[in-house]
Amino acid sequence: MSGRGGRAGPGPVKGGTQEARSPSGGNPTVAWWVAGTLLVVVLFALGYPVLTRGTGPQGGGAAPAGMGGSSSEGAAVDLTTMSLEEQATILFNRVMTSSSAGDTADVDFFLPKALVIYEQVNPTDPDGLFHFALLHEVGGDAEAALAKAQEGLAQVPDYLLLLAVAGRASATLGDEEGAEGFYGHFLDVYDTEMGLLRPGYEHHQPIFPAYREEAEAFLGRG
Repeated sequence: MSGRGGRAGPGPVKGGTQEARSPSGGNPTVAWWVAGTLLVVVLFALGYPVLTRGTGPQGGGAAPAGMGGSSSEGAAVDLTTMSLEEQATILFNRVMTSSSAGDTADVDFFLPKALVIYEQVNPTDPDGLFHFALLHEVGGDAEAALAKAQEGLAQVPDYLLLLAVAGRASATLGDEEGAEGFYGHFLDVYDTEMGLLRPGYEHHQPIFPAYREEAEAFLGRG
């Protein structure tokens, strides 16, 4: 896998300007940051705990829980008592929120842990593979992100979230033709897919318009 040490940067820009590819003021990572922000809302609603640095799947450190209140409220969290799926959810949440806040130290600390857990969980459903791909994007590994997206698309070729990730990863890797194919297919099936509400779609509704705008901008259809 390549480029894990860096952050995902913008890929080739159709039309020669970064703004044409970015639906949020030139920030090339907006789509997956929105996904992380949305997950935070879901986690708050479910009462999932917050991690602090020093807590990890192999560590005995505890983190404050009770996301609806202060860190002194709720029971302490020990990830070692949780299932791998629960650990994956919490670590994904932390990586995405830290990335959206620009906290590179936090991302550098939690991203390797999240990737290890996701490798163990080995999600095979499209939504799980979407999350796995997003982690690779945050880590700057567009090749791995594309591989996970394609793994899910082999099951559900029209899965919008994976088409968007695959388009972005292809562009980052310099494969403009591949990016055009993924983004074009995304737009072709968008209306039909939005009416299907496949598993995972309901939790990510706010990011679909952003992905659509990005696809249209890349293809010059905006």
